[in-house]
Amino acid sequence: MAKNTQDLPIIQCTCGYDLLLLPDTQVMGKAIEKHVLEHKNKYGLTQKQAESLEDYLIAQAFTLAEKKSK
Repeated sequence: MAKNTQDLPIIQCTCGYDLLLLPDTQVMGKAIEKHVLEHKNKYGLTQKQAESLEDYLIAQAFTLAEKKSK
């Protein structure tokens, strides 16, 4: 059964994986770090590529948090 997630604050990775935006920044940071580590291990990303992906996800999180706070 598919669930309607259109109203949930979700950021999306380049791989298509959805991460729910969490109000706890430390937990959200850990979730992003864990996902980036999975990419690093699975796809052999360099440190620079991993940092770029992490920055991309963090930027989305900040943008979405800003929109939700308005």
